[in-house]
Amino acid sequence: MDMRTHGNTPLHSLDSQVPPAVLAEELAARLQEGRGDEVAAFLSSTAVGWSYELGQLQGAPWRRDHDTWLAFARLTVPQGRLLRGDWNKDIPRRSAELTAELQALARARLASVQRESGNLWVCLNFILARLLVWMGYPGMPRDEALALLRWALELLALADIDPRGRIHPQWTELLEALDDADLLQLAEEGSELCRGITSVWASRHKALPHPERFAPWYDFVRRHPDYYDWHDTHDDIHKDPGLIALRWELGTNAEQRANLAELLFSQASRSPAEHFNAVFDRLVREAPQLFVELLENWRVKHFDVVLAEQIWRAQYPELLPHLLPSILQQSELQPFVGVLNDMLAANPACWRDISTPKLATLLPLLDPALIRANLALLGELLAASSSKALREAATQAMRDFSPAEIAASGWLEIAGKNMQLACRDILLGHPDPAVVPLLRQLLDGGALDLGSASRVEVRLQELGVEMPDAAMPDLAALEARVARFKRFGGAIKAYDAEEVLALCAPLSAHAARILLYLAATTEDELPPLAERLLAEISAENRARLSQALVQIWVALKGDPKQRWALKLVAGNIDDRVVDTLAAAVRAWGWSMKLRAVIAVEQLGTLDTLYALSQLKVLSASRKLKDMVVEAVFDTLRAAARRRGLSLPELFDELTPDFGLGEGLVLNVGPHAYRVELQGDLSLRVINDKGKASKSLPALKDESLRAEWDAASACLKTTASGLKTVVKQQGPRLQTALLTGQRWSLARWQRLFLQHPLLRIVGRSLIWRLVESGRSFRIAEDFSLVDVVDEAVVLPAEGQVSLWHPLDADVDEIAAWRSYLDDYELKPLVEQLDAPAVLPALEQWQGNELRPPCPLTITQGALSGLLSKWNYRPGQASDGPRIYEHSLDLPAAQLYVELHHDSFMAYMDLDNRVAIEHVVVYDTSRRGDDGRWWKLSPQEWPRSLQAAVQDQFNAIAAKAVPNKESD
Repeated sequence: MDMRTHGNTPLHSLDSQVPPAVLAEELAARLQEGRGDEVAAFLSSTAVGWSYELGQLQGAPWRRDHDTWLAFARLTVPQGRLLRGDWNKDIPRRSAELTAELQALARARLASVQRESGNLWVCLNFILARLLVWMGYPGMPRDEALALLRWALELLALADIDPRGRIHPQWTELLEALDDADLLQLAEEGSELCRGITSVWASRHKALPHPERFAPWYDFVRRHPDYYDWHDTHDDIHKDPGLIALRWELGTNAEQRANLAELLFSQASRSPAEHFNAVFDRLVREAPQLFVELLENWRVKHFDVVLAEQIWRAQYPELLPHLLPSILQQSELQPFVGVLNDMLAANPACWRDISTPKLATLLPLLDPALIRANLALLGELLAASSSKALREAATQAMRDFSPAEIAASGWLEIAGKNMQLACRDILLGHPDPAVVPLLRQLLDGGALDLGSASRVEVRLQELGVEMPDAAMPDLAALEARVARFKRFGGAIKAYDAEEVLALCAPLSAHAARILLYLAATTEDELPPLAERLLAEISAENRARLSQALVQIWVALKGDPKQRWALKLVAGNIDDRVVDTLAAAVRAWGWSMKLRAVIAVEQLGTLDTLYALSQLKVLSASRKLKDMVVEAVFDTLRAAARRRGLSLPELFDELTPDFGLGEGLVLNVGPHAYRVELQGDLSLRVINDKGKASKSLPALKDESLRAEWDAASACLKTTASGLKTVVKQQGPRLQTALLTGQRWSLARWQRLFLQHPLLRIVGRSLIWRLVESGRSFRIAEDFSLVDVVDEAVVLPAEGQVSLWHPLDADVDEIAAWRSYLDDYELKPLVEQLDAPAVLPALEQWQGNELRPPCPLTITQGALSGLLSKWNYRPGQASDGPRIYEHSLDLPAAQLYVELHHDSFMAYMDLDNRVAIEHVVVYDTSRRGDDGRWWKLSPQEWPRSLQAAVQDQFNAIAAKAVPNKESD
């Protein structure tokens, strides 16, 4: 059945009414119907028909079929135009017949232009640049290729085009049909094809090393040095050091010599070393200062290990002072380790010329024997530095040194914090018990900070050494141990508040400050002494302390210098800090994204369903930078892996019930209070005698204060969390409706029917048994009923989805509307009025869904709609302009992309934006190109098709007239 609706519409009118893809299909259809004159007349117009969109159109009919392409070419070449073929050059199919026909068309076009005194240059450029690309073909005879090339040269001469400026890539295909002798002969004749010839030659002989690869060209360059100069320095002929030297010898000015020397630098790794070294040595000895200047100015761009080895081996006096700086400029030092080992061994003073960051990178790579020989010097450099990276590098470099070698280094006698910490790290990680005397020496020296000393003490205990002062069997001993430390400086000032110190009870205020100080001054994990202090604090107080520390850190706007307090939070926080951290992510997620990522990580560390549910909400936020959103997804994916779930499965689980499903009981001394969820989603506290109240009874026994505070905090967190989670169910289930999500019966019953929260909030939802199509809802007594209140019995197996009007007739929709009105149920998700009109077949172009008619809308109006639908803007390109918006639906592993023309990255309310199409990707699958799988029309969920069509209609309601009809 013919689905075309535009067969009688004039093409000039159609051009302004339909997208380019529809226009292209119509042009092909009319050409096939024998209406070539009509198509040719349309394409001959310069005002329409040759828009950029039409010429660049992917998947156009002339890019899918050889005969269609050729039919269009027969129409357009006489006009001096040609529609593009396939990007892979599979269409048109090259052949002798095609070459003959295209050449005949080209000659006819040229004769016509000459006869009519048209623009000859444009015509010749069209033939050379657009038609010759299709004239080479597999197995092309040599004589035919030569004839075409000579004809191309005639055209070049006729057009007075300078071939040194640009050789057209299509000539390469013709040159490949010639043998080596032909190529050399063409070049010798002074042919303008020299660049293309040498490119083909290099490709043909790429297996040969230099100088064999271009051996026949040495004599050619001697006779024609100017041909060598024509070439771009990226051409293969310039990659032969011998030819570089030959051109140097044939006579050059200062600028040319500098260019040749620079070119030689860049080819060190691309030539056999002996071939390069011989040339390099000859030229350096002839003009050393020129190479010195290049080392100073170009060393980062061109320096190579072959070059470094040659300079060190030859010991050029002028170049040697620049060797180490040139090596250290490189981003990757591993290739230069051999040279560096030799240089540092020969001249230890060079150690001092290496910057601290580079030395930290280099130390683990160097020969251990070299490090052993220079331990004293290395210790001096380490003691003078405060670099943690250098300290860690020294620790790694000395991991295999014996205790005797460490003792002999003298490092333990060197003062300085960095040196003491380096000795600590080296000794703590050493497996040999012989380090005990060294650990005792380090500890007795008194230079270690309190946290480091506690680590050394624990290690000594592990090695069997009795440490009475470190045992600290009770709180009194612990307090006595820390009482000797008096200096805190300003490290803990931001957190040193009376209410924070009180939460550390039974620790004294001084011990509490010590705990904060240890966290503030320890680089990595908490030292054993801090862990011991924390253990004295009750679990509830640790949770409240963590909450207070997080609140202070957030109030400090996530200051990275104050992040140390979060070390005390790990393992001690609970859901009461979730809302604080989630709010911080929202506040920082655009302007302070690195701090927002830290807050995301803290939520991930908590790893409760409530914390993860808030991360899920954040993943869909348009107010967060992409970097923060990606951090959220990384955290959620990690949580899914820990649970052995996919990301969509995890998303389904993220509706916490806060323990209400199993029965939440709050214990306060001898009293047990049961918490129950009511039909109005409020909480009731039931005491031992069955009496209900909205809150915990007042505390009468102060000895139970800690337990009462913990129970009260849990009740408050549960009530607050329930309200937050309820608000999230609408968007969650709206996505499920949009994507046609399905659940197995057993999973649906667990997630919805048996969930204490969802079975209440979901009473207004209409569900559907997929196999039978029967619809039902959860009644007030949690039974299942249909639209006439008949009981619904679930089958043993099957699937459940949200009911959608696409799957119902008019009578069923009306019945459910009446039912919900009668029960005065306010829909959690709008199902009855969900979009239920599917796109027309002609809106589909391949896997793209296009609007039913051309749509142009102001950026201000479009921005409002896209924000309402939660689309995120794509990456800004030059301009800056945005060409797509996306809607990520990770719960369904779908990604919706709306394409349009220029949407300004800044807000230009009156900018006109033309809507192009929508595509949907399956993020769980990838195609052969490694990209997400683009869904075909039949793979789109029907509900999503209807939703996108409804969005098109909403845009159409606010659209502005096309410019042509203004």
